[in-house]
Amino acid sequence: MCPILTALILALLAAGIYGLITLLANKAGTTSTATSTTPYVCNFTCLNQSWISSANVLALWPFDGTFIDSTFTYNATPANSPTFVSNGYLNQALSFNANQSQSLVTSYIPLASTSFTIDVWLYPTGFPYYADHSILGLCPALLPNECLHLIFRDSGSGSHLHFGFYYDDCDGATIISPNNWIYVTFVFDISTMTQWIYLNGVLECSQTVSSNLLFSTGSVTIGLVPNLEGVPGDDYFQGYIDTLKISNRVKSACEILEDATLACRFPFDSTNTLVDFGPNSVSANAYSYSVLPVGHTLQAIRFNGTNSYFQASGFTQFSINDQPFSISLWIQPISRSGTLVHISKSSTGAGSWCLSFIGFAPNGTLVAQIYDGTAIVSIIAPTVIPLSSPYWTHIVQTWSSTNGLRLYIDNILVASEPSAVTFVASSITPNYVTLANSFSATCLTGGINISNHYVGGVDDFRIYSRELSANDVCTLYVG
Repeated sequence: MCPILTALILALLAAGIYGLITLLANKAGTTSTATSTTPYVCNFTCLNQSWISSANVLALWPFDGTFIDSTFTYNATPANSPTFVSNGYLNQALSFNANQSQSLVTSYIPLASTSFTIDVWLYPTGFPYYADHSILGLCPALLPNECLHLIFRDSGSGSHLHFGFYYDDCDGATIISPNNWIYVTFVFDISTMTQWIYLNGVLECSQTVSSNLLFSTGSVTIGLVPNLEGVPGDDYFQGYIDTLKISNRVKSACEILEDATLACRFPFDSTNTLVDFGPNSVSANAYSYSVLPVGHTLQAIRFNGTNSYFQASGFTQFSINDQPFSISLWIQPISRSGTLVHISKSSTGAGSWCLSFIGFAPNGTLVAQIYDGTAIVSIIAPTVIPLSSPYWTHIVQTWSSTNGLRLYIDNILVASEPSAVTFVASSITPNYVTLANSFSATCLTGGINISNHYVGGVDDFRIYSRELSANDVCTLYVG
């Protein structure tokens, strides 16, 4: 038998289908990426679309140490001195203490007789009142379809989301637990007379109403709806509010899901190398890097050695226990060594909690890992990946309590640990994510050789606060 054929058969038996595909790609001088002739058909997902848009924004309050609306139209006035906290979902957040009757007020925003979307990050720390806790209101009168109220409502079994015009209302199904960040979206489409509530990007409620909002006066209030309760003030919000946005258009379900779960996306193109194209405008910096003129898509970033790295900050999802996540990136390694993705509480790569999530083992195989509270759980790719130009390799790590830890390479699930159903994170403090370097920090190590540094290219780096499905991975790979 031909020696080459014999070698290929042995590779198939020893390393599996993925190993053979990689071996064939290397021998043929082609890559098994989306540039190959392999026809991939992915079912529809919300990925790789231009869903996220800042069009038609009426007001946006980032709450980063100020009550100013980013459009400079609806700056808010505080009542009873609500304060700012540093550990918001995105940078700072506004803290409300219901016992101190804290709220905000601004002028009338034209939401009557129109479609609109209102979305916000919320961290309720408690529900001290027996019924309602207000998020936002525009309620000049307690009359049918003249009182917009977005609230938490307890109907006897626990607090859930409630979207009301007064007598035209939509109630969420999920009982909301305190001390967790949630992304909430309220949508009204005047063309279909429909209200929707989304929780973390997932539809909670859909309701057809008899009328649109009818008022043309009144003040917008945040943290209180003054006319809602029989006893005025029995509905103050308790907790943190971050990045509250009002738009006079209907956001699609896909845009809402991306807003809720796409933590960052860095395409690393030459004109905006360090710019986040996700919904959160995550801040980033890098050192000792260059720009590859030809990446997987347009340009890419190249890491050059010991002191080379990219770092972004403010990733709250890695501070939440059992929060699903996905990490996606394209790589073009010059050597199979070092850390690819490192997460830490400190910008030094260290801190009281730090771990390299993706990187190379001492033997050059790719490793993905998490910490389950007792030990590091690592999964290892069965074969090595191609080196250097022209090869680009797509890597996706996912985790959820349903499916455990998974590692995809070039659209193939190459390793998994279904029993890894617990993920123990750092704390409430947002985290730093570093590419190509762990700074040799004293951290949990696992199977990754963190003393070495990655050298090579990286393109289209993304983090999601949900588990990407196989169809999602396929879409990113082909896209």
